[in-house]
Amino acid sequence: MSHTLPDLPTTVATIGLTIDTVLGRTDKTLLARGSFRGEPAAVKFLIDPDPFWAAKWRHELDVYEVFGDTSPPVRVPRLLHTDRDRLLVLEWVDASPLAVERYPQRELDTREVDAVLDCITALNEWTCPAVRFSLTFDYSDRVARYQAKGYLTEGQREALDSLLARCDAPAQLNHGDPLASNILLNASRSDSDDEAETTAVLVDWEFTGLFLPGFDLAMLHTQVGANTPLIRERIEAIVSATGIEAAFALNLAVVLTRELRLHHELPEDDPARTRCLPIIEAAWTSASIRLQRLAAARPA
Repeated sequence: MSHTLPDLPTTVATIGLTIDTVLGRTDKTLLARGSFRGEPAAVKFLIDPDPFWAAKWRHELDVYEVFGDTSPPVRVPRLLHTDRDRLLVLEWVDASPLAVERYPQRELDTREVDAVLDCITALNEWTCPAVRFSLTFDYSDRVARYQAKGYLTEGQREALDSLLARCDAPAQLNHGDPLASNILLNASRSDSDDEAETTAVLVDWEFTGLFLPGFDLAMLHTQVGANTPLIRERIEAIVSATGIEAAFALNLAVVLTRELRLHHELPEDDPARTRCLPIIEAAWTSASIRLQRLAAARPA
């Protein structure tokens, strides 16, 4: 797809915004690098007029405004300007995506794993202004829809419904879409330390909201963990230490069935389908066994 500029609002020049480089474009949004009143900036422009994506765009703006009112415990880009319609101008973060693929093919090193999990767990533990966030989706409805689509057997649905009925964990703030491309890594070296410190920065907050505990961890376990066993080990330790195994298993099922659907819907000769579908199917087999075990266990 051509990385050309769409018809940006005519007010761009008058607000002090210049666009230097188009970094990427999808059917939904265009991302560019530029400057805003002399400050390096990232420009995110909504292209798709579909009401679903327009609502997600407004939600992301709401999240950035929450962060402006109440500083989160993790590094996020500052909102510099918005037209409240299609244009977001954000602080430029000098960092690189963990990977561009949905399932990174390289293995993360220990410092990178630490940085990613430190960032995610700090966000999850944040006592955020809950009144500003709501449940992102209905788990029971999601389970019913995926069974209707053929991605869950009757037994798997019964196990999920049983766990949902017993899971009384309070809702937790999650990023909601911690894809590798939405996690920026920055290695900085201090004067007193010869080793560079790696930190993570989260971007793209369209799906942020309240979930059962461990949704972000389930996504990382599924995608980043496919080629980084260490992050799966660390996530399992977090799940055990925080007592969220039932909620995590539910989230893992939600994530994996969605991944199955997304990859089954790709053309049969698509390289991503060929490479990733066996990984997802193997993970779903393990997750299903886990579900059945937890559902069969007597409540304490």
